Amino acid sequence: MRLMVTMRRACALGAALLFASGCGKRLDSSECQKLLDHYVELLLRDDRPHSSAGEVMRLQQEARKKAERDPAFAECGARVSRQSYDCAMAASDANRLEQCLL
Repeated sequence: MRLMVTMRRACALGAALLFASGCGKRLDSSECQKLLDHYVELLLRDDRPHSSAGEVMRLQQEARKKAERDPAFAECGARVSRQSYDCAMAASDANRLEQCLL
């Protein structure tokens, strides 16, 4: 059950990306992937602190597959400002990362 909540929250990141636009150098697709991976890792750390590295990688791959089909995530590079990205990548928990993207 918690895994489903974690995956739903990762998908919600796509929606949050729509609101986080700004100026500066645009993010490239690898940076958007890193942002998603960081978010999934933080969600797991909050939800399942003893997750193995393999489980983290598996869930990151699942989130990437879902993000490929999400039109909101496809706009990540255009919608997320460099400042929001830097804030999110420095976040130490999922709630802080979400706040950076609002």
